[in-house]
Amino acid sequence: MKLKAILMVAILVFAFPAFGWNEKNVESSFCMAASNGEIINVTVQEVWEMLNNEEDGKQIPVDVRTFQEYYTERIATPHSYDKPRLYPLQLIEIPIFATIFNIIFAGKDIILYCRTAHRSYIAAKILMDSGWNGNLYNMEGGITAWKAAGLPTVKGLGIGG
Repeated sequence: MKLKAILMVAILVFAFPAFGWNEKNVESSFCMAASNGEIINVTVQEVWEMLNNEEDGKQIPVDVRTFQEYYTERIATPHSYDKPRLYPLQLIEIPIFATIFNIIFAGKDIILYCRTAHRSYIAAKILMDSGWNGNLYNMEGGITAWKAAGLPTVKGLGIGG
């Protein structure tokens, strides 16, 4: 278990740098609740609109599925700076990694997603309980609803998503 966690951290650190993203943190026009410890549920269409709106601040999509699921297929985003980051629920369930998530993404607008929104909601609850500070969105229906809505996905190590 420890080796698996160490490998996951190495992947996160080297494959998905957390720093250097646009630091602009503008409150989303889709915010249905203040960031006061509530999880903000958003539809896939709202997520697509948020990611397409350059003036709305930069939301960071975070895929909480497994490494294999992420590389099999993930949401495609309209811009290179908002590609989904991988941070599996299995890591978030470990308190130190929930704290690391909170440090890496502090003050950012984060959109969590998984296959159907079950794991992303669990991840959101854990992050809230560990002191999350910022907007935390849960994409309703996950990548399943994303694909059903005809929104783009990318597979493997594909570029552009």
